[in-house]
Amino acid sequence: MKQAEIIKQLTSKQLKQQVWLSQLLLFVIALLLTYILFNDLSTFWSLFNVSIDDLLLFGVGIAIVIVAIDVLIMKMFPSKWWDDGGINQKLFQEGSYFEIISMCFVIAVSEEWLFRGVIQTNFGIIIASTIFAIIHVRYLSKMILFLSVIGLSFLLGFVYEWTNSLTVVITLHFLIDVLLAIMIRTWRFRNASKL
Repeated sequence: MKQAEIIKQLTSKQLKQQVWLSQLLLFVIALLLTYILFNDLSTFWSLFNVSIDDLLLFGVGIAIVIVAIDVLIMKMFPSKWWDDGGINQKLFQEGSYFEIISMCFVIAVSEEWLFRGVIQTNFGIIIASTIFAIIHVRYLSKMILFLSVIGLSFLLGFVYEWTNSLTVVITLHFLIDVLLAIMIRTWRFRNASKL
């Protein structure tokens, strides 16, 4: 059975439960790999350093640019080119704003902790960004979504390299997701792509 068919059978609540479970799994993997790959926790905690300039420029600034580019893509190309099969719409078209913000925050923290904080720190940007793109399997079947998630994955990796701050990439990831999710929630863009 294709992913789109499975998604159609799930209720919004069931799909959200699947997202929460997948993020819990990523969180547990990140926790275990942190314990295995870092000699001491102080080394890991140092990844959360932050400068306000980096946070504003690379976290907030780039997030705004990425969301603007995503909006342009949605306006320029037919929805069949960037529609993710209705997953994001089903996830974010209903529910409270608190639920949306919470989900986007947990996604940003668990994914960036694992992919940038653990994998990229220990194995490099190419491995981390490639695995990040692969786990977003729903984007692999549409060229615009695939290129978009690959580009975003490497951008997150480069921002991490430039700033040496997990806080900045978590902020960047969170803002992209939450802004697009709120657009879906307010019906501005029913199928926003990068979430």
